[in-house]
Amino acid sequence: MKKTFTINISGSVFHIEEDAFEKLQNYLQVLNRYFTSQAGGQEILQDIESRIAELLQEKLNAGQEAVTNEAVDEVMHRMGKPEDFMESETTENSGTTSAELKGEKTKKRMYRDGENRVLGGVCSGMSAYFNFDPVFLRILFVVLVFLGAGISIFVYLILWIVVPKARTTAQRLEMKGEEATISNIQKTIQDEVSEVKNSFSKLNKSDTIQRGKEAAGKVGHASVQVFKGLGKAVGVAFGSLLILTGFLGFITFLVSMAVGNSIIHSDSVGFAPEVDFSGLLGFLVSPGLVSLAILLLVLLIGIPLLVILFVGTKLVFRYKTNNKLIGLGAFGIWLVALVALIALTAGQASNFSQKNTISSGKQLNCPTCKTLYIELGAAPEKMLVEENVHFDDFTLATINEEKVLAGNPSLQIEATDATDFSVIVKRTARGKNSTEVQTNLDLIQYEITSKDSTLVLNPFFTIGGQSKWRDQDVQVTVKVPTGRMVRLGQNLDQLHFDFDNINNIWDQEMTGKTWLMTPEGLSLKE
Repeated sequence: MKKTFTINISGSVFHIEEDAFEKLQNYLQVLNRYFTSQAGGQEILQDIESRIAELLQEKLNAGQEAVTNEAVDEVMHRMGKPEDFMESETTENSGTTSAELKGEKTKKRMYRDGENRVLGGVCSGMSAYFNFDPVFLRILFVVLVFLGAGISIFVYLILWIVVPKARTTAQRLEMKGEEATISNIQKTIQDEVSEVKNSFSKLNKSDTIQRGKEAAGKVGHASVQVFKGLGKAVGVAFGSLLILTGFLGFITFLVSMAVGNSIIHSDSVGFAPEVDFSGLLGFLVSPGLVSLAILLLVLLIGIPLLVILFVGTKLVFRYKTNNKLIGLGAFGIWLVALVALIALTAGQASNFSQKNTISSGKQLNCPTCKTLYIELGAAPEKMLVEENVHFDDFTLATINEEKVLAGNPSLQIEATDATDFSVIVKRTARGKNSTEVQTNLDLIQYEITSKDSTLVLNPFFTIGGQSKWRDQDVQVTVKVPTGRMVRLGQNLDQLHFDFDNINNIWDQEMTGKTWLMTPEGLSLKE
């Protein structure tokens, strides 16, 4: 018993003996090497494999269980050996088929011709089978439609359903009575490929196609011009906006840095008005670094504004610049300024490394006072506050033509076991060492005054002279004996305070009222 294999040829499964498998495999390999490089080679190989599968299936239908060596020989005999079609190609034997050379007669089969069809390909298939022009058969069918009361239509539909369509090259050859050999399959497919190329070439050179190409070219050219025009218009509009933004921003910034205020107000275009940059930096940066800090800010803000102005003019006037060193140089300067400002800021952080607080207190000599009236004093007459400069609850101000930082103190009210009212003022500051911290504490200026039952608090504490902002703070604590009362002035809401009361009234609503100090806390006096 011979060893068998299971193979798949063109979608059909076969059991084949070992020696037959080797012979068929070699045969297909030779065909594959030969047709791979030819026009339509893959389609030729597919049709050859499909035809081989049909022939082998016929053998199995005849009663064989597996494909034998003799069956493969017969298939190769009918299809043609490689040397047969290679030799016929070189000698140009005018298309004589392998079967005809061996004296065999090819059997015709009826198929519908799908390539030359008008409807279903019935007439073209019959004309190929009977070997005459399909036009006559089509005319006959039309005539029968009128003479035979439509019987020909019924016959045509039956043939359309019953007669199979010639789908493969081998079936198209059988329809014409030609053997589906390798050479015939090759010739048929290559003729079809050549015909398609010629048809496409004629179509491509036709007047209709040429006119279509010209029209498409004109439309495409017009579209490109329209988009170019729109692009230029958008570029000019955007460039004009950049020019306006860059110019106004640059001029505003220069004037702000030079004279200490902005010529543009926030309610018009969004810039902060009347900002004294130099005066503000004088309280933030160590001596000698103010000018450097201003220069770095000018570079960091001015260079981008100039770039915006430059890009805007280039978009509007469409001039060309080939010198890239200017752009790279500007970016390099901006980057150096950014790094330098970061380093400067980091260096200033050491000025806040240490912290200290000092307290001073006094008793209010009013033993007979039942109620202490706390009022907020008026600001100095010659104090000019720049309302638009705020940071960390500080405001830049001018007192007697001297620039100072003004901060709001905080107010606390606590119970005391003493018999008299008293007040404690705590001053807090930071510095890079204990000496500097003490100096910063001494430079905090804050005053309170008292007369009889009235305590007047200054609304600001100030930092002046050569001192810098080092997180200074002032806290006023009023000690109220239990059973005594305190009257909070209406304008005390300008200070920072957080009073506990047993009535759960909001802080800002406690002013303008009288409160009784109880062991549980302040209680509203009705």
